[in-house]
Amino acid sequence: MITCQDYSVADPDALETPAMLLFQDMLDHNIRSACEIVGGGENLFTHVKTHKSEAVARRQVELGVGGFKCATLKELEMVLQAGAPKAILSYPQVQERKVERLFDLAASHPDAWTAAIISTHTHREVLTTVAARRRQSLRVMLDLDAGMHRTGIGIGPDATKLYEEIDADPFLQPSGFHLFDGHDNFSDLLQREQAAQRNIESLQEFRRQIEAAGMPVPCVVAGSSYSFSYYARTDGMHGSPGTFVYWDAGYSAAMPDRPFRWAALVLTHVVDRFPEAGTVTTDLGYKGVSGDLPLEERAYLLGLDEAQLIHQSEEHGVFRIPGELPRVGDYMLAVPGHICPTTIRYPGVHVIDAAGNVVDYYVHTARDRL
Repeated sequence: MITCQDYSVADPDALETPAMLLFQDMLDHNIRSACEIVGGGENLFTHVKTHKSEAVARRQVELGVGGFKCATLKELEMVLQAGAPKAILSYPQVQERKVERLFDLAASHPDAWTAAIISTHTHREVLTTVAARRRQSLRVMLDLDAGMHRTGIGIGPDATKLYEEIDADPFLQPSGFHLFDGHDNFSDLLQREQAAQRNIESLQEFRRQIEAAGMPVPCVVAGSSYSFSYYARTDGMHGSPGTFVYWDAGYSAAMPDRPFRWAALVLTHVVDRFPEAGTVTTDLGYKGVSGDLPLEERAYLLGLDEAQLIHQSEEHGVFRIPGELPRVGDYMLAVPGHICPTTIRYPGVHVIDAAGNVVDYYVHTARDRL
C-alpha cells in the first residue's frame, strides 16, 4: 500500500510502471463540479480530448453532461457509442473520405444531435459535395475566430455570407456558432471574465443579426477550460471545457479558484539514485508523460513539493529532491503538468476506488485518430 494525501494504491506491485491511474472518486467529483458550476450538465459541451475513453464519456452522460466536442472522427464515434445526446466534430474537414465517415456516423446514430463546423467556402463545398451525393442532410455550425487565428472566421460580413450559404443549401442545416477562446488563458479572475464577456457580447449581437435576417441559430457553443462557465451561464449558450475531467498541475496552478481535483496520476518508481547529486532516476521518461511543457513543469511528485524534474529522456526521468532520497524500488505518484497529451501515451487507465483497489481498466478508445 502507498498512500499520499488523498490518494492510495493498495497493491502497486500488481501494476507495471509507468502506469496511468484514474481515481474514481476524483473523476466523479470533477464531473459533478463542472455541472454544478454552470447550473446543470445540459449547459455543457465537454471536450473529450483529455480522456479519450468511452467509459469516461458514459460516466459523464450518466452524471448529466448534455453534449460533447470531438477533435477526431474516432472521438465522435466514441461519444455516440457512449450515448451522447449531442456531439460536435469541432475540427474542420477537408477530405471527402473523412466527410463520408462523418455522414456514416451521423446516419448510424439518428437520435443524436450531431454537427460539423466550417469557416471557409472549401469546408462548405466538401460537405455539400458529399451531402448531395448521398442525399443526406447534416447540421453545420459556423466556426468563429475569437482572435486565436487557429481555425475560424471573424465575425463580420464574410461570416454572414458563409452562414447564408449554409442556410441556402438543401442538405446543410444551419445550426449555430462554435467559438474557442483558448488564447484567453488568464489566471486573473477579472481579466478572464472581461475577455469572455467581450466574446459573449459579440456572439449575442451576431446572433441577433443572423436571426433578424431570417436564419436560425439554434445552438451556440463557446469557451475553454478557462472560460466555459461564463458562456454556460449565459442564456442560450453552452460552455465547452475539456481538462476539468482529469485536471492537471498546469491548470491547477493557473486556476486555483477552480474546485477540480487531480483525477489522473502516473504511478512511477525509482530505478536508481545518486545521493552525491541529490537525485533519483525514475521510469517517467517523456514516453510516460507529456513533453510539450518546459522540463521543470512536465511532472510533479505528489508529497514531494521540493522535487524538480531536471532531466528526461525516452524512458528516464531524473528528479532532484532536497533531503532524504527515496530508495531504489520506491513507488511515487506523479501529477502530469499537461494531462491531455499524457493520456495518449497509455492504451488505457487503471481505475482506483477509494480504498486504493484497482476496480476496472478503461481503454483509451479514441487513442488513435482513425
